[in-house]
Amino acid sequence: MNFLQIEHAVYEPFSKEWLVGIGIFSIYLLIVVAASKLLNKSQRAVFEKIWGGALIALLIGKHFHLVQENLWNFMDNLELHLCGFSRMLSILLLAFGVRWAFYPLFFWGIVGGFYSLLTPELTSGETTYMFIEYYVVHGGIIIIPLYYFFVHGMRIGRWTWLKVLSLNLLLMIPVGFVNHITGGNYMFLCQAPAVENPLIIGDWPYYLIGFILFGTAHYLVLTGIFWRSIIRGEKN
Repeated sequence: MNFLQIEHAVYEPFSKEWLVGIGIFSIYLLIVVAASKLLNKSQRAVFEKIWGGALIALLIGKHFHLVQENLWNFMDNLELHLCGFSRMLSILLLAFGVRWAFYPLFFWGIVGGFYSLLTPELTSGETTYMFIEYYVVHGGIIIIPLYYFFVHGMRIGRWTWLKVLSLNLLLMIPVGFVNHITGGNYMFLCQAPAVENPLIIGDWPYYLIGFILFGTAHYLVLTGIFWRSIIRGEKN
């Protein structure tokens, strides 16, 4: 095991690596859309179990791969970023049918996944496996809640954004403690992401205030986009 921090890989938008990653995401999306259109209800249930099982295998494979490549460490490889939590929620939803996982995944996955694809930062190494894994996971956390929204008819409530935001803030306490113990930067609580993003303003701790404010704004926008479905769901 390597106890030294891994050098993160950052890709500029429209670079070769960025375009390949978007290509992986696009293929993933097309497969899921095709499955949702072509499979009947019982077939979709099997598809979802296989999908969830594949995500579990990808997760286990990631950690075996990192150990084999001497890249595994406590600073970078615990699943304690919001996208890591979203990955676990995806598995709970697909493989085990845990319905409450949809609600935080809807906000963490769509918002976090969007920016992870727009300004990617690979925190666990730049091997071929980790490159593909990054785009499958971060693309998936966008696709999966939207799949459950459109295919299963699951809906957020008008105050779900506030509950998820509160969960974000609560998670900062234990994750901050883990950062203190491991020297890590999970949830980017100790250091701003290395990517160039206009929403990252200032040094520590000021950029964290921006994270909270911009996160709140994104959650509200997402709620607004789906507001009609929220109202219809409350009437039914």
